[in-house]
Amino acid sequence: MAEAPVVNRFAAAPLYRQVCDRLEQRLDHEFAPGDRLPSEAELAAEYGVNRLTVRRALAGLHQRGRIETRQGMGSFVAPPIVRYDVSPPQAASFTAAMREVGHDVQVRSLSVEHLVDPVLGPAHRHRGVRCVDGVAWSITVTVLAAEFAHGWDGQRSLHRMLLETRGIDTVRARRTFAAEIADRDDAALLSIPVGAPLLCVSGLNIDQHGNPVATVQHRFRGDRIQFTVDLT
Repeated sequence: MAEAPVVNRFAAAPLYRQVCDRLEQRLDHEFAPGDRLPSEAELAAEYGVNRLTVRRALAGLHQRGRIETRQGMGSFVAPPIVRYDVSPPQAASFTAAMREVGHDVQVRSLSVEHLVDPVLGPAHRHRGVRCVDGVAWSITVTVLAAEFAHGWDGQRSLHRMLLETRGIDTVRARRTFAAEIADRDDAALLSIPVGAPLLCVSGLNIDQHGNPVATVQHRFRGDRIQFTVDLT
């Protein structure tokens, strides 16, 4: 392992921030996703600081989405953040887009209920946890007009199913983005700490004629995804 840089006790930045920043630089050159970091005691000895300082530095890396902490096992380098384009005319399918670039996407169904939606009329509401490469990424709620719901169990790409079976090409009509923090339910379903950052996305999908087809709500782990929108 490369020699650790020495922290500057007289610098303006607090020690834990210096350790955090320098550890993050090392993540890009010395470690690969999934690698285990040295223990708190080992890092404290390398940097000449106490374990509380190292613990705060690791907490900062966790908030930045750079490491994962596994109970009783230590800290590990997190997978890189996936950047996802939601610009038109991109198809309205996160599942299909992730699978097309080689990710395994699975959805664990939590509930299905029937309701009358103010936009869609009679509809089916699917709630589930979407996992990418075996890791829980989002809690997803899809409200689909009842006339299109037959044959969809929440597992397949909804966009692909409607295109292949009905000739309906769904696109995003509207998306709203908001930052929230994970509550106890979110934390349990996504295997993240209570208070961890979430990126919440909601909106409406329409068909090629402008008719509403479905509404969606996603609560994404903030350390797993970044959205881009092309405004040109």
